[in-house]
Amino acid sequence: QPAPVGVPGHALLGGICLARHYHNRPELTEQRFTPNPLSPPRSDPRTYHTGDLVKWRPDGTLEFIGRIDNQVKLRGYRIELGEIENALATHPHVHATAVTVREDTPGSKQLVAYIVPTPGHAPATHQLRAHLQQQLPDYMVPAVYVTLDQLPLTPNGKVDTKALPAPDHHRPDLDTTYTPPRTDIERTLAAIWSEILGIDTVGIHDNFFELGGDSIISIQMIARAKKFGVHLTPRLIFKHQTIAEIAVQAGTATPVDAEQGRVVGEVPLTPIQHWFFEKDLPAFDHFNQAELLVTDGLDPDVLRLALADLIEHHDALRLRCADEADGWRQYLDDTVDTGILDVHDLSGVADEALAPVSLDVAEETQQSLDLAKGPLLRAALLELGATRGQRLLIVVHHLAVDGVSWRILLEDLGSCYERRAAGLAPLLPAKTTSFRSWAQRLHDFARSAQARAEFAYWSEPKPAGRVPRDRDGRNDLGSAAGVVARLSPEETRALLRDVPRVFSTQINDALLTALAHALRDWTGDDETLIGLEGHGREDLFPDVDLSRTVGWFTSVFPVALRLEPGATDAVASLDSVREQLARIPNKGVGYGILRHLGAPDVASVLRRQPTPEVNFNYLGQFTRDLPGIGRYAGPEEPKGHSISPDGMRWNVLDVTAAVEGDTFGLYINYSTALHDRRTVEHLADGVLGHLRELIAGSADGAADARRESPGVPLTDVGDADMAAILKRFSI
Repeated sequence: QPAPVGVPGHALLGGICLARHYHNRPELTEQRFTPNPLSPPRSDPRTYHTGDLVKWRPDGTLEFIGRIDNQVKLRGYRIELGEIENALATHPHVHATAVTVREDTPGSKQLVAYIVPTPGHAPATHQLRAHLQQQLPDYMVPAVYVTLDQLPLTPNGKVDTKALPAPDHHRPDLDTTYTPPRTDIERTLAAIWSEILGIDTVGIHDNFFELGGDSIISIQMIARAKKFGVHLTPRLIFKHQTIAEIAVQAGTATPVDAEQGRVVGEVPLTPIQHWFFEKDLPAFDHFNQAELLVTDGLDPDVLRLALADLIEHHDALRLRCADEADGWRQYLDDTVDTGILDVHDLSGVADEALAPVSLDVAEETQQSLDLAKGPLLRAALLELGATRGQRLLIVVHHLAVDGVSWRILLEDLGSCYERRAAGLAPLLPAKTTSFRSWAQRLHDFARSAQARAEFAYWSEPKPAGRVPRDRDGRNDLGSAAGVVARLSPEETRALLRDVPRVFSTQINDALLTALAHALRDWTGDDETLIGLEGHGREDLFPDVDLSRTVGWFTSVFPVALRLEPGATDAVASLDSVREQLARIPNKGVGYGILRHLGAPDVASVLRRQPTPEVNFNYLGQFTRDLPGIGRYAGPEEPKGHSISPDGMRWNVLDVTAAVEGDTFGLYINYSTALHDRRTVEHLADGVLGHLRELIAGSADGAADARRESPGVPLTDVGDADMAAILKRFSI
């Protein structure tokens, strides 16, 4: 699989006399010398794996990036340390550099950069961070920078990483002067920062992220601050990044409503649950979300304990629903389900028969949930044998889970499993606002003046939501199919990093601009009605924190996007689309509240509006690895039908975007009874084409900005980290 220009890949060499020390070492020879799939007849049939990571430049030369054995994994990301070192080396005042991962505080790993500056020029920490942020994603920007006179070397001239000194506890060289704490809250926060960041002296105007903080450390800071009666939130920290600013906000912060015991009792239906029960489904019990994980060595008995810990801690997993004479009702049960894990020994199944047998297990698991009696979570552990490992299928009814919830559940499952395996009780973070409390608050909000004020926006006339068909058939799940289109890793990085920075926009604005243009190319209409999905966990109430609450919070709302007739490409339309999306009140959560919980006169108006036939959902970024558990299985491995295949599809086109690893993917689900595959493929190609227009425009804009304002960073740490958090918590 030859790598294209600009994409890092492994360097393979052909020919004779390539390497020494392989004589009479057949196992090592077989490992490093492999068949050359590109080899023409009668030429050298093998290639030598050098262990180097390189990429082609546009001029045809090879650029050395680093050693493959210099790759590390940090918080789910695979990072090439050599790529960071190369980026640092481009700074005009960096003579030599080395980057490593250190864990000087147990459980707290961080990237540390060692710098040998050019004579007479020692760049400050904020200058190095700004330099790297123009070239690398945020997770590859080191947290700590250490200046050395020279790098320690081994006898053969390589950097001796074991001899690199631990970072000291002194305050780094920042662009702000030191100002000591003045109030009790400032002194408390300074002490907490000093402890968790390992810095002796912290000033009240020092930037949290320039001191080495990140999103994970911010959660630790919140937990420790609560012990001293200081209530913080992730949003507050990313918006106000200094102690002086945080202290002002923390002094007026409202304590969070968060029950810590087992929450039981009646739960009002939320808007998305009303939306669900209004559907004509053949089986309400069979409407799930599922994850299939590649695992190895999981102990079934320990796994059962960990799964029970999840159900004990996350109340929504104990939901029960009953169809009664006056409609559906739900409540939280007070018992923890048992017998939810089935173990299947498939070690004796041949490779060619494994997929259908695994599919049978998955289908059985998917059909085993019961809304009335429970459970709403079931799992199947497939033992595939010593060489094939395990597969863990976890199925949860959609009423109890969404995209944000999966991130919480899988992280907590890994934590509980590791502690149970060590013979310890689970130790999970404190609960945030309960799902029951959120549902009750939404019902109160629905009749408020604040919600009613949104009605003017949502009642605006909407265009017809119909898209062209190739044929008029039955839009059922049995006819469902899908197409996939992807950007390259290099394009993905530019889309995530450069487009938001250069155009001062969010990733969702860019994606919807490209989608609107592709739909206009197809339909010829300047105005398009699109159904948007959001995570639904909006800041409606100052005392509500849903950052660790599991449940189905999704918001679904219609948006009419209008493109100016003269806007021929996505760059020309981006500002307009961004402004249209910015008009949406409370990020769309109010539409469902008014339509399903609002007064009858309000709800009836919204129900008469046209229904979008195109639905869009951006799932954010996913890493393949899961701490303590394993990694996500590939899409080709069977998970079974998450929704009963006997039902109807609710949209004509379902457009989903996600970043998995380092690749952006666009997934369009459609019905073969309505559209030809080539029609949908053309639409997908159109979306990517317009995204590439934005990427090219961002490259031009960045170049212009550098010419006009040399040395000035295009963004600051807060915006970058806030963008990462928003992606993580998108549905």
